[in-house]
Amino acid sequence: RAVILALGVKHRMLGLPGEEELVGNGISFCAVCDGAFYTGQEVAMIGGGNSALQEALLLSEVCKKVTVVQNLADFTGEKKLADLLLQKDNVTVHFSTVVAGYQSQDGELTGLQLRGENGETCEIKVDGAFLAVGLEPRNGAFAHLAKTNAWGYFDSSEDCTTKTPGIFVAGDCRSKSIRQVTTAAGDGAVAAMAACRYLDRLN
Repeated sequence: RAVILALGVKHRMLGLPGEEELVGNGISFCAVCDGAFYTGQEVAMIGGGNSALQEALLLSEVCKKVTVVQNLADFTGEKKLADLLLQKDNVTVHFSTVVAGYQSQDGELTGLQLRGENGETCEIKVDGAFLAVGLEPRNGAFAHLAKTNAWGYFDSSEDCTTKTPGIFVAGDCRSKSIRQVTTAAGDGAVAAMAACRYLDRLN
């Protein structure tokens, strides 16, 4: 009689051929989780926001070389982080550049094909690539029950209620400024209490 939607989010990908198969085989989304596997090796960080800058800095401490690929002419993250990253001797940045393709051998990532704004392409060797190009909510199937905003997140206030009585939302799938385990756990408690109150009113 009451439902809590806690659908989470998924990492946005580039949509290139062979990408899905390379996740876990050279493509990763978390430098904190997987960075140590690439100690002394060469990696790429795709993205230019705060998450990408923070993770690239972490990787620069353990990796031989970090190549940052940003599709815009500048970073979109904090200037302080950008300045710290640009000071690193083992970091190379390609601005106004996109990843045009993955190179692999025996199911493992071996390199990237890059394309600049002038259309010229080049290839770089990497042992791993970290994607930090945003998150995508998985809310589409329930958009008719719980209103979503322009980015696809459930447009719910802090009470975790929705436009449909008995339907509540919690966690990263909800529109919010901070997406962390602690805020998701807080949403869970709020949504659970709201669902209990709703059920009490039905009795």
